[in-house]
Amino acid sequence: MSESNEKELLKSYEQYLAYFLDNNINGINSFVKFPITYIADGECKLLDTFPVTPNEMMENKQWDTTVVTETYVHGSNSTKGHVISSGTRIRKDKTAIEKYTAFYAFTKTHDGWKMYAISDVILD
Repeated sequence: MSESNEKELLKSYEQYLAYFLDNNINGINSFVKFPITYIADGECKLLDTFPVTPNEMMENKQWDTTVVTETYVHGSNSTKGHVISSGTRIRKDKTAIEKYTAFYAFTKTHDGWKMYAISDVILD
């Protein structure tokens, strides 16, 4: 695993996350190679839009932000990389909504690292 690829990939993921936390769907989309594969419970979906939007989470879960995040590059080379991230989603009053872990697959393009597959698990 190239340290240079790993650093670039992690930087791309961190910028994607910043856009997500800022509810910036255009920013999120700038890090996605569409169609994106969403690995849901028991099925894969090929989507032309990002599978989750911050607005939906704010409305449906009263989500405010995510804390206690842990993120690492699980593997990368010059064309492909995997990022694993976990955290706790909280409301404005700081009460926990849920803990999650997520897997992101990225590909290296002429425009930088782009996400092309995602899968998340809400932990019990």
